[in-house]
Amino acid sequence: MSMQLTRVDPDDRDTGELIEFYTTEEFPFHVATSGWSEESVRERIATGYFLGETNETFWLDHGEYGRIGIVRLEDLRDETPMLDLRLAARFRGLGLGVAALNSISDHMFANTRAIRVEGQTREDNCAMRSVFERAGWTKEAHYRQAWPVAGGDPLDSVAYAILRREWETGVRDVLHWHDRRHFPERTRNGITYSSNDVSSRSELLGLYDSVGWSAYTNDPERLILSVLNSAHVVCAREKGTLVGLARVISDFGTLVYLQDVLVDPRVQWRGIGTELVIRAFEPFADVRQTVLLTDDDPRLTAFYASLGFSEASPSAGAALRAFVR
Repeated sequence: MSMQLTRVDPDDRDTGELIEFYTTEEFPFHVATSGWSEESVRERIATGYFLGETNETFWLDHGEYGRIGIVRLEDLRDETPMLDLRLAARFRGLGLGVAALNSISDHMFANTRAIRVEGQTREDNCAMRSVFERAGWTKEAHYRQAWPVAGGDPLDSVAYAILRREWETGVRDVLHWHDRRHFPERTRNGITYSSNDVSSRSELLGLYDSVGWSAYTNDPERLILSVLNSAHVVCAREKGTLVGLARVISDFGTLVYLQDVLVDPRVQWRGIGTELVIRAFEPFADVRQTVLLTDDDPRLTAFYASLGFSEASPSAGAALRAFVR
């Protein structure tokens, strides 16, 4: 069902409806949770809160339900405008939030020079956070104790955004959260090792293809997502070409898991795999437990044993057992 944005005329035809909306509706996850007073609404109208040089306001008109809420757009002269979206209480929980957000994105990118649009919500506003995610927006920031709460301690504010190129292509960019470099580039025996300098899509696919890992390359988007969501990624390059990669996942406290170690067959048996594993674990020296699963291959068993790993099986005399499904 269609959703239309109707520009608010706060000084004339929409004055009464603005007053009714803001004085009768409650917004439990906003800074001012209860209805505003008529005086405060009129004051905001007079000071340009709803319509000014850098902001404007729109009613959200739904093809079936009618007028379901309002959105105020701020910082419209910037390349990163902000939004304040409010649905009337009787229309919440009907799945209308995503359609509203999509309509706002359409309006912003079709009518302004914005390269991204941002919105913030309180950390415990699970419904709005779900709306952002289902509409293709990405969490970009977590501001600690930044959201005032009347009569209580401030809560965290969470920021989501959508980029113009995501809107144009319909493809969400994967944000590389764990992007800090844990060691400077180092070259050994002609191979340069780098920390969290993630390779391009084509490089990654080429490397995974070179070792025959089709389970990854058959689903490239999942591969990119998995690599960028890793706790630490170490790449090995020879003369600029990606020839090896190791990545780990972790809770950053008690456990680190070695997920992938792969080296282009053309440069294997040169110690690259060992260097990759050692460097991948550098940020996790104080983590209690390191874990991996690997194929039943005597060469792999010997490789990981040389790095200090013990096999968790009865035949190896281990006190631990490993389970996988």
